[in-house]
Amino acid sequence: MRKVIFALVVALLLTMLLPAYAQEEIPTLDSLPVGEWSRIIPGGDTTCGLGGEYSFFVYPNEGDGLIIYFQGGGACWSGQNCAADYVSLLGGGLYKQTVEEGESAAFVAGIFDFANAENPVGDYSAVVIPYCTADVHTGSITHEYTDSAGNTYSFAYNGVANSRAVLDWTFENFTEPAQIFLTGGSAGAYGSIFHADAVLSHYDGVRVVQLGDAGVGVVTRDWEGLAEWGTFDEIPDLEALEGLNLTPANFNTELYRATALAYPDSFFSQYTNWTDEVQIGFFFLQGGGATPQEAGGNWVTGARSRLTSLNSSLPNYANFVIGGSQHTILSLPEFYTYASNGVRVRDWVADMLAGENVPDVLCNNCNAPEIVEPAMP
Repeated sequence: MRKVIFALVVALLLTMLLPAYAQEEIPTLDSLPVGEWSRIIPGGDTTCGLGGEYSFFVYPNEGDGLIIYFQGGGACWSGQNCAADYVSLLGGGLYKQTVEEGESAAFVAGIFDFANAENPVGDYSAVVIPYCTADVHTGSITHEYTDSAGNTYSFAYNGVANSRAVLDWTFENFTEPAQIFLTGGSAGAYGSIFHADAVLSHYDGVRVVQLGDAGVGVVTRDWEGLAEWGTFDEIPDLEALEGLNLTPANFNTELYRATALAYPDSFFSQYTNWTDEVQIGFFFLQGGGATPQEAGGNWVTGARSRLTSLNSSLPNYANFVIGGSQHTILSLPEFYTYASNGVRVRDWVADMLAGENVPDVLCNNCNAPEIVEPAMP
């Protein structure tokens, strides 16, 4: 009799719990509206740095191409500058703290202007991997910190778990994309190359075009950020990285080199402004110069060295360097109007996606971008 009662109790509990579990199921691609942004909450191990709920955004489209976009939003690496109320010379805090429910409304320009006839990925579906962990999507550790006022708080550098959760959903739902545009801006530029091996190894045989938008990786050799984030514990398993003495200063460059060598049928690239004010600002905070002006000069020298070392040795890699100090391009209207040395950004990206051999582009007048009006329809 007790077995019967126990079975009835279990059945009753399951009846009560199953609807709740059903409500928490993660939506699949075929349940999402085409031509609209949808927000998905993956749950599991995902979290923002200060404990907020993590989510990502999907835009199903009519074509068979796929954009995987890593969002930017700053970075921090200490108890002081990760504190929610930290203010820096960059203005406000150093990183984006949450994933806002309605922030997909901002994905309307540049490559996200899906109605623009000039958009080379206008019919691609898009998965946006948001960013709220201050670790350029590469962290895997939680620290207990003390802020400048003596208050203690917990911070989760959880970029790897968040990114993998979104990529796992992407792999399950976009099973046979014809081509992938793997990219990201600012902090997302680093995420796009750090997670490239996971994407490329999964989509074996699919051509991938990767573009890091405004994340050249110029940092000081002894900067503590990567170690603080736990990034070195999550290094992709790439043959060309084995035995290398990886430091913060060479990490991004060697990651590009190793990934491009491992996947010769895909293409890799970087975009940056000549004097990117945000990259220079972070470089100064990392100790890149005694003054912002000195840091700016050191950053330009470092950027040229890193980019040249890649484009001189890899046939499936190219750079686009444009004049001025703006930060990022792909999600901005200027994607269609800015040019460097006579080459429009939009055209350069379109040629990469079309499989053409694109040139390395270096600004002639590096004080400001060239402006080119879009072609008339």
